[in-house]
Amino acid sequence: MEIYRIPEDLRFVNQIGQTLSAEEKIKLEIALIKLGETQTFDQLLFWGRIEGTVANYYIAIGLNFKNNFEFPHKTFFYTANLKEFQNLPPLNPEYKEQVETFRQLFSGQPEKILINITGEDGDQPPADQPNPDEPQQVVKNDDDSDVEIKPPPKNFLEVDRLAYVVNAIEFECALLPVGAVRLTPTHELRYNDSFEGLNLQEASKISNYQHFRAPQSPNKKTLIAQDDALFHYDFFDQLDDHPVGQWSLQTDSSKYQVTIRNLQWPGFLGYHRAGTRIFGYAYFGDGIKNVDLAFQL
Repeated sequence: MEIYRIPEDLRFVNQIGQTLSAEEKIKLEIALIKLGETQTFDQLLFWGRIEGTVANYYIAIGLNFKNNFEFPHKTFFYTANLKEFQNLPPLNPEYKEQVETFRQLFSGQPEKILINITGEDGDQPPADQPNPDEPQQVVKNDDDSDVEIKPPPKNFLEVDRLAYVVNAIEFECALLPVGAVRLTPTHELRYNDSFEGLNLQEASKISNYQHFRAPQSPNKKTLIAQDDALFHYDFFDQLDDHPVGQWSLQTDSSKYQVTIRNLQWPGFLGYHRAGTRIFGYAYFGDGIKNVDLAFQL
């Protein structure tokens, strides 16, 4: 969601019964401005809100298109107090299976321990062990070869779970209309200046939308790698994910405003206004995946 269009684009979010209060919008705008002043991005977007029992998480995403081959680099930020955005921590694949079993609501407390590694109360490591917050040390073996001393594992915190969930939603749901972006001769992605929006007939077909991620299917990988890919606009994966039926496209009474919802991640919403360059996506939900969807369809 373009940060300068948040008030206008919230009308799409209203269709799933979500919005931002006047206070949230003011604080969010100030926090995003601060983030934009301290970080360098080609584009800064408001990603959405994940609800917590104590506080909510607000997520922003920075995109860097330049000097990134075929797909921009994405950087995620979060805030629970709407004062200052912080980087989401990197993903640790060690906990992937455990995270996917979590079904409890977020609390909104980033430092809350979910998987305790260091001790019952999150105690510091013993004095004879290296501190995980300190740089790794390198010592010499008898044969003068380097041996890296790895720090002990850290507790798995709620902010680590937040990073997993945000990245999962982004990977599985982020979308845009076909034709909205193009490749340059150097295979860098850019927004398509000639894109004037899908027409009414095109906008109402799910086949005219695609994932906003690096291609995963072999056919799309082959297509985007070809020299003539800059003459194509459908080089990203189609929305034909499994289980089939997880995508729901809806239009309003005017037929111009299109919303695309993902039933596997309730709260995700892609949107486009036909005949215009207005499009985007956002997530407003509890961050819990509907893993039973395949049995419900």
